Amino acid sequence: MFFEACLKSCEEFKAKVAEKTESDRFDDLTEKLTRGEGGDISIVADILSEEIFVRNLSAFGEIYSEESGRIGSGELTVYLDPLDGSDNFSSRIPYYGVSVCLADKERQIESFICNFATGEIFYKRDELLLSDMKSGKNFKKPTFKKSGIGLFERAYSNPHICEKLFAAGYKYRSPGALALSMAYAVNCGFLVYAGKGRVFDIIAGLHMLEGAFLYQGDEVSVVSYDEKVFTNILNSLGLQRG
Repeated sequence: MFFEACLKSCEEFKAKVAEKTESDRFDDLTEKLTRGEGGDISIVADILSEEIFVRNLSAFGEIYSEESGRIGSGELTVYLDPLDGSDNFSSRIPYYGVSVCLADKERQIESFICNFATGEIFYKRDELLLSDMKSGKNFKKPTFKKSGIGLFERAYSNPHICEKLFAAGYKYRSPGALALSMAYAVNCGFLVYAGKGRVFDIIAGLHMLEGAFLYQGDEVSVVSYDEKVFTNILNSLGLQRG
């Protein structure tokens, strides 16, 4: 039921965006509003997505959203980032989506991350599964990739880390949506993200990354499914495995 409610919400949001785009009113969705619970300035599209997901997910428990904070009540909590990559959305860069996690006080129960632009879905209950908005519950199992370029979120504000990765010979991209990048880490050589990350950004992604090598620090976190790459990056950044 959780998966179906998330998928329905994605479909509703994409339909609303399509309506605005077709009527040449897309820019209405990028209007800046007030500062949200997570500390960023919300745009209209953030609130639109939040309203849709809250309506469809409120039966599962209290919702803790990046935009409006705590909504409703219940024994379980739905952690919601309704529009991960808002700046990408505003610039029409196709790397933005939603991150949702249903959890109790001890653990994540179900997690759902969707790239709105491509329709790709990453879902986990007992294991990580892949799908898309057209295929729904016709899931595929991922092929965990242990090579290739990596992802580095918030590279723009951490040139000292960029220099160390460059010196070690690591190539990466910095697409600008942390929850999505945590999901896409399954397809990449590694993921580096600066800062601790807010709960809305990382709780679903961390659930999906179970099984990967993971270092979490206050300044930087490192993820890879390849132990050699993981260890080499830690050494390059002067970090110690916990």
